Amino acid sequence: MACLAMPVAPHEFFRRTPHPPHEMMKKAPATADEQEMRLSDLEQVCHLGEGACGVVTKVRHRGTGAVFALKKAHYAGCSGAVDGEAEALRLSAGSPHVVRCHAVLSGPRQETAYVFELMDAGTLGDVLSRRGGRGIPERALAEVAARCLRALAHVHSRGVAHLDLRPDNILANSKGDVKIGDFSVSRVFHGGDGERRRVSVAVGSPMYLSPERFEPDAHAGPRGAIAADVWGFGVTVLELFLGRCPFLPRGGVRLSFEKLRHAICDGEPPAVPESAAASPELRRFVTACLQKDPSRRATVAQLLAHPFVAGRCAEESRRALRELIVETLED
Repeated sequence: MACLAMPVAPHEFFRRTPHPPHEMMKKAPATADEQEMRLSDLEQVCHLGEGACGVVTKVRHRGTGAVFALKKAHYAGCSGAVDGEAEALRLSAGSPHVVRCHAVLSGPRQETAYVFELMDAGTLGDVLSRRGGRGIPERALAEVAARCLRALAHVHSRGVAHLDLRPDNILANSKGDVKIGDFSVSRVFHGGDGERRRVSVAVGSPMYLSPERFEPDAHAGPRGAIAADVWGFGVTVLELFLGRCPFLPRGGVRLSFEKLRHAICDGEPPAVPESAAASPELRRFVTACLQKDPSRRATVAQLLAHPFVAGRCAEESRRALRELIVETLED
């Protein structure tokens, strides 16, 4: 579940304008006619998914017929969580590799809803499921990695750590695009005056947490928060290649939190299995991401320059990714 040039200034992106009766609305920057959008303008088409932080449905705008993904947050009334996600989305806007948020709306009971662009192929977790446990071939995987890294480079440059990067939070469409979304637990580590903040990193999905994030009340500054994203990205790449999370046995039986913590903190870092038909470049790329010591993990810039990404034939990789996604939709 989860989520770009902006035709309006960033400070205008989340402005809310009261509309009677007791409904909040906002101008949707992605619509060609810049018309105002209200929750009552959106009719539900179908259910798309549900996570810990919200429910996502496909909706259609009654006036224009445009379709969107509408996320209604579970944490209505928890203004701090809502404001944190909205701020992370606002700061992260402007990249073609981040799912676009068209509007943030508030209903009569003060529930918050986010209107996102619709990614019609679902998540990369869905793609894996439709492939029946088969992983993504290297050529297509290199393109996924390149686009996610560009998204992370953009998000980090805006002072945001995603902190929940995983296949279920990377969305895809039938054009072959993949974009990161769902900033529910993201943290802003740079203040408006250049302040460098220490932020909580003890959030996110346990299977994608780096060892240092299991520490009680784990906090990190900008470098540590970025390094946490690199680990989650590395686990994600390995999962996409294998077709399953490396911390899950083949039977799919989930580990208890304590066993998972032990495996991540005390065991060897996950790696591409020796028996797998994988290139040396992919093996080294995963190893560079999954260093237990955050100071030894590769940076996003180093990963973008890594042969697995920089050495790919971009045109062939894009075509392979698009064909793979479309193939899963036709099955």
